[in-house]
Amino acid sequence: MVSLNTKKKICIDISNLIPGKGGSGGGIATYTLNLLKGLNEIGSTGNAEIICLKHPCFVGLDNCSNIKFKNFSLQKNIVLRLYWTHIYLPFFCISNKIDLLHKVTPELPLIKVCKYICTLHDLMFEYYLSNKDLRKHLRWTELIKFYFFRKITKHAVFISDAVIVPSEAIKNEVAGKFKMNEHKIFFTHEATEERKIVGTEAASWYGEKLNIGVIAGFHPHKGHKKVLQLANKFVQSGFTNFSISFRGAAPFKNYFNEIQLLKEKLKLSDYVFFLPFEAGKTLDQIYSTLDIVLLLSEYEGFGLPILEAQAHGLPVLCSDLPVFKEILGDSGYYIGREMDDYAINKIIADLKNKTLLRAYISKGCDNLKKYSWRKMSEQTNQIYMRVMDNKRV
Repeated sequence: MVSLNTKKKICIDISNLIPGKGGSGGGIATYTLNLLKGLNEIGSTGNAEIICLKHPCFVGLDNCSNIKFKNFSLQKNIVLRLYWTHIYLPFFCISNKIDLLHKVTPELPLIKVCKYICTLHDLMFEYYLSNKDLRKHLRWTELIKFYFFRKITKHAVFISDAVIVPSEAIKNEVAGKFKMNEHKIFFTHEATEERKIVGTEAASWYGEKLNIGVIAGFHPHKGHKKVLQLANKFVQSGFTNFSISFRGAAPFKNYFNEIQLLKEKLKLSDYVFFLPFEAGKTLDQIYSTLDIVLLLSEYEGFGLPILEAQAHGLPVLCSDLPVFKEILGDSGYYIGREMDDYAINKIIADLKNKTLLRAYISKGCDNLKKYSWRKMSEQTNQIYMRVMDNKRV
């Protein structure tokens, strides 16, 4: 380990993140905020000095007195962003004698001036570019952006001394895609806040109508169309005692319009509702109106809403992605790709079975015990120390 007499310097660059703006300001910002809070607690007894370069709008870090913050207002101009990453940042590391640079997104300088670590949350750009049904939703400017970020992701992975990912599923995907040594890739599970309510004790759970929430921005891979098809099959099967609320930002306007048109075509206006994205809404306010959370994504790196739902005493229904099975185990109710009459009737019967749903709530309570932001921060700190010591984790 690093000698206690040697104070190492770590730079964490989050200057391109603005919470509440979606994309890298959504789940990635939540990860980053909790990482820094955890590292700050470790810093009181640690042996490294941490400098964090952040955007002035990234708030919530006022109590992190063990971390030195420097504010930088990066604009969206791609030229300035490239200047920051490939010129300013390396010189900053050299002039401040930084031992380790951690970027919470896969954007690293072209030249190596110290130890590098990046966090790679998923291979979303690759997933879109290799899927023609998803590619069609990209405008030409977005297509260029996706190709560009796929290229810099590849560079970041190969120049890094370690790559941190949020799940074993993504670790396997990264190792396979880049044909790299798995010893260089480490997964640190994300988490959620402490459990707020216990569903079996919540007086309002659940009433005459089943309130289903889909907490997901309107990205083409988030499975909104499959949710509408599921709702349509519910109605056709005679199950009408439910409502589904979509909540999330709409960065893909054409896709959002397609969802609205499909809702009208399937005549689901009495069952499906769109709630506006409200950055000021707390998790308690969002989840307190729901009985169940539904997430039918085609692809995820982790999926924070599934743990957030469990933290608020709600059962989780989700697609049977490997990453969801990794995170939830037997505490999740999985819906396969095929929805024949038998599968639909089983889902409806299970949704009416309060005893079964309460069992999933209880399992969710146990599942949450495996995850903590503090644990994630400690694991990340261990990776820092080992990389600076040239050791494997």
